Amino acid sequence: MTDVDEFPTLVWFSQADALAHLHEIDASADVDRAASDLLGCHERLLHMGFHMLNYGAFEMIGRRVLRIYSMSDLADISFSRLYWKHRLYESDPRFAALWQSGLPATWQAGQVTAYAERTGDSRARMLSNSLRSHEMNAGLTLGLPAPQPDLRVAVNLTSRAHEIGWINDRTVGGALTIALTVHRIVQPYIDACVRRARELMLSADQAAVLERLVKGLSDQEIATATASSLHKVASHVRALQKMFGVENRAQLVYRAARWGWEG
Repeated sequence: MTDVDEFPTLVWFSQADALAHLHEIDASADVDRAASDLLGCHERLLHMGFHMLNYGAFEMIGRRVLRIYSMSDLADISFSRLYWKHRLYESDPRFAALWQSGLPATWQAGQVTAYAERTGDSRARMLSNSLRSHEMNAGLTLGLPAPQPDLRVAVNLTSRAHEIGWINDRTVGGALTIALTVHRIVQPYIDACVRRARELMLSADQAAVLERLVKGLSDQEIATATASSLHKVASHVRALQKMFGVENRAQLVYRAARWGWEG
């Protein structure tokens, strides 16, 4: 995230990255089978009437997006770059509905246009124009489970068709199977990226303080254990609270624990 515009860090990854990671963490993994499954997903996607699949994982602190992991395969890169760069997801009624209900939902570009006209939201208008220019006329939005508490995963399947009557229960079931297959294969790679990013965002001193906070140590105990001063410990705690987007130590410990820091 930059200090200037607070734009979330965008991490592009490919199916090849995910497959290489599978082999790295488990030499006995059937990577060829996984690659075949992904190829089958693409073929089934086209057969069902969809032409794009946009997979995005949002790493969150509260309501703030820290990082976005976007799969380049099966997606329209020019659309995705615009979508992430201008944070159109913040004005996207399709995802607003998804986060509220958690249920798969069909959509039409005309609905996004109507929302933009009704609200006067400039980013919603940009989204509407971009959907039409990329022939994303209708589709299906899905939310998928993520092992990390502060990670949200959304999949958007798009079609050139203008109507949505053909997206019936059977189509939704097939789309969900495709999305879950992709998710199963790429999830370990994203989990590893999330862990690395969360480790790198803390300095060694901050990590040492946070680890002991989660264990329940007082500032004086932390200062003694880290051969530091109370002033420095308090300074690190304030910086960590700001970094984690919390207001006090209790919230910091709670959120750190959810991020995987163990006491």
